[in-house]
Amino acid sequence: MGYLLDEFFLSVPMFAGISRADIRYLESHMEYTFVSFDDGEGIIEEGATSTAFFILMRGSAHVTHKSNPEYVLSVLGEGDIFGEMSYLTGNSRSANVVACGYVMAMRLTHEVVQQMPASIREVIKDKLIEVMTRRIKLSHSPPPKAGCV
Repeated sequence: MGYLLDEFFLSVPMFAGISRADIRYLESHMEYTFVSFDDGEGIIEEGATSTAFFILMRGSAHVTHKSNPEYVLSVLGEGDIFGEMSYLTGNSRSANVVACGYVMAMRLTHEVVQQMPASIREVIKDKLIEVMTRRIKLSHSPPPKAGCV
């Protein structure tokens, strides 16, 4: 799994600010949870509580609300982060995330992130805040067209 994790960490923008030494640390000292989902399967359910966020490793997913599940708010692709709002705020999930085809993601819990060195946690925190801020701004823009990418 080492080579795959190395390639993954180097390809995900969230880890762009992490040194090679820290990436080696992440590869060898951490336990990760990888989850997979089939087409149409829910990854995150609006209203649920969780202290985890996800990094999409393979496939795509779309974001919807319970009130109108056919209306796609956003389309997520490989390397995208989601679930960050609940992770950072402790609030319940604000939307649904549904797999579009086969999806594989890395699930990172608060406990796993807290085991990481402070230098890595700081980079992750900054990136999650950046993603959350961008999502809040985009929530006031017209959504993309429906459908899987």
